[in-house]
Amino acid sequence: MAITIGVKKHIARWQRDGLIDETTAERLRKDMDGRGHGLGLGGVLAVLGAVLLGAAIVSLVAANWELMPRLVRLGLIISVIGAGYIGGAWRASLGDRIFSEALYLIAAITFGAGIGLVGQMYHLSGDTTDAALLWVAGTMVAALLLRSKVLTSTSVAITGFYLFASLEPSIPDHWNYIWLVPVLAITCAGLVWWTKAKQARHFIAILLIAYVFVVRFDLDDQAILWIAAVLGAALFLADALRSRATQQLTGWSEAIGGYGFIMLVIALIFFQFDEFSEGVANQVAIGFAILGCSVAGLALSGHRNLAVRWVSYTVFSLEVLYLAFKTIGTLIGTAGFFLTAGILVLLLAAFVVRMERRLLRKNPKKEATA
Repeated sequence: MAITIGVKKHIARWQRDGLIDETTAERLRKDMDGRGHGLGLGGVLAVLGAVLLGAAIVSLVAANWELMPRLVRLGLIISVIGAGYIGGAWRASLGDRIFSEALYLIAAITFGAGIGLVGQMYHLSGDTTDAALLWVAGTMVAALLLRSKVLTSTSVAITGFYLFASLEPSIPDHWNYIWLVPVLAITCAGLVWWTKAKQARHFIAILLIAYVFVVRFDLDDQAILWIAAVLGAALFLADALRSRATQQLTGWSEAIGGYGFIMLVIALIFFQFDEFSEGVANQVAIGFAILGCSVAGLALSGHRNLAVRWVSYTVFSLEVLYLAFKTIGTLIGTAGFFLTAGILVLLLAAFVVRMERRLLRKNPKKEATA
């Protein structure tokens, strides 16, 4: 809501300064009002409240689990799940997009906890990954039937939980996550399309980046880093060099470029600290490659892609300080290093200020509306 108010103030200022006429200003205001405001603060608080309430229900049931008869336990879990899904569907039928999703979330949390509690009650065989797969499957079915955005995002989060639960070496079929996580991610992508849960796309991107580097650690294979670097560079260049075609094809060009750039940078950082690059000379060489990548990110798409811009600034600054520590930090005392670091930070600040001015000249329209 605050963002909407801020943009409307800009519209009023543009109209006052003669940049747009009254008709255009009114059309812009109507377009903003017609698009709605997403969840907003109230929606975020409702989701947070649902998480806390779900956790409270689970804790209360778990604390008194042994005192309840089996049928009461089972009935209580089913009742909470049913009340969440049915109540959410009822609220959704009335046009409530906030509390309906909160009720769905309570039901999904209870379903996941119920899997563990019922398995414990009936001494069912299985491990954490089996429970996570059943949980994500049930949540995906609910997201499909109820067309729920929050359940789609929850499905991605549970897939991430399954990914990290699979890293326990003692789990049977430990390697199944290597093919199951991509399958689940693709299924979640289908749910994103079906439910129009655009925010969940960011969760999927983060999940896949985490997946790539988890596999790298688990298999201890540097070829995965090369694949990640090449794939990240390809996604970044698709947005940087063919943004219009990528936008028409995916409708998500800037985010694809941003996440691709993040994957590329992370892969290079892994190379810098990997066994492959033992020794200061190798680390410094890869450090300069990271600096070059940061500058390329700013030059190619920093003027319009905010994610690439700030990742570039952050990585460039930290890498300069790291290289200073590796090269001259070992040759001078603590006071000398802090002096050098202070000078470098001031120079970096000057670099950022000058770069921001240059990027503003390249894309003044985008910066004015940001």
